[in-house]
Amino acid sequence: MKLFLTNLVLATAMTCATGAVAKPYCTELTERAQLPKKYQNRGPFYSDTASGWIIGQDQLASNFVVSDQVTALWIGIAKEFKKLDTELVVLAAPPRPLFAPADVLRQINLPSDFNLEELRDRFSAYITVLNTAGIIAPDLSKLAQSKHSNSYYFTRDTHWTPMGAAISVSHLKEAIDQTPAEETISTIIASQNYEEKGSLAAVVEEICGTRPEIEKVPSPQFAQQGSAESLFADQTDEDTIALVGTSFSDRYKRDAYKVADAISFVMDATVENYSVTGGGIVGAMEAFIHSGALENSRFKNVVWEVPYSAPLTKVDGLRQILGVLLTQNIKPLDEGLETQISDKWITLKHRFSAADLKALEIRTNKISVGQLVVELIDTKGTSTQFKLVKTDRIAATFRSTRWALALTNLPNTEIIKIKLRLKGGIVQETATVNFFK
Repeated sequence: MKLFLTNLVLATAMTCATGAVAKPYCTELTERAQLPKKYQNRGPFYSDTASGWIIGQDQLASNFVVSDQVTALWIGIAKEFKKLDTELVVLAAPPRPLFAPADVLRQINLPSDFNLEELRDRFSAYITVLNTAGIIAPDLSKLAQSKHSNSYYFTRDTHWTPMGAAISVSHLKEAIDQTPAEETISTIIASQNYEEKGSLAAVVEEICGTRPEIEKVPSPQFAQQGSAESLFADQTDEDTIALVGTSFSDRYKRDAYKVADAISFVMDATVENYSVTGGGIVGAMEAFIHSGALENSRFKNVVWEVPYSAPLTKVDGLRQILGVLLTQNIKPLDEGLETQISDKWITLKHRFSAADLKALEIRTNKISVGQLVVELIDTKGTSTQFKLVKTDRIAATFRSTRWALALTNLPNTEIIKIKLRLKGGIVQETATVNFFK
């Protein structure tokens, strides 16, 4: 069922007041060594009490470099979706620091080697290559220089606001069918308020002893005849779109920021939301494919929502997703290898040319969560290692004991040994290694 809007006026954007000199919430935030261990990989934290902005060190990283392997895997993934008469598009949230007011960034004592322009350029280059590889993706970093910048991100949470989500979806529509994004945005009104406690505010509370106030931001009100469908629902409408993503589309284990609602309204389509908080780039997408939801080619688009903190540049994750697509509905070759695997390395002597195969798959007997490390050793003794990950954030009903790995564009193709290790304290597990041509 389709969602419609009750009002047709754009709400006034939030404003951010800043003082002449930034004052952090407390000095302990600025010292990585003083942070609790669970925050040390994210900190130190730079903050300004006047504007309310908080930025973690991890948000300053620019992990957007695209290798040739990544490009080849993107092309392969897009091709597999097109075989199912479904177009894969990417909704990539841009780096949050780009949206902080310039005076705040100047005052909060960011590291001297941080380069905002470089961060923006790397993200834009990443989006450009995605489009070149045949996956439509709007460059949302340009919104940092637009009139929408102040309403796009929370100041004390790592996610986009409900209006930020709606604006992003409007730009996705523009990328798909050239409908001007501003024309779409002008039909959206933020007639409600949304209150966000804030994940970064929680960090401040734990470290500084006081919690910043709740943020109240405008939120679109979408009139509904029903709602965007929930995880793995059974739907057969013609113009159906799947949303597969992270906490940006599944905040508090629900779509708090109305991403699915925005897609439904903007695209005039039914939306099924398969997003999973904490699932990373692999978790929700792998579960979505394994669920059989792609059968019968019933999705016009699959919207892959990915955050700035986990861009689609990790080779292992992409090989895992492409492997699932390649092995989902075809039978393996007859000569599978039976083995035992555990948290100790197990070596299988087996010669094959990866150039002649699409993928391999390890089917465990029971294990559906953890990390399976696969190492391929070629005739020259060179080893290439891959880490396949299955998260416990996926509901048990939708987990799979199939661990797939695409062999597309491997640097070394003449393999003579396979080494396996199932990390996580597993004593022993029965498994079968299958090969797909």
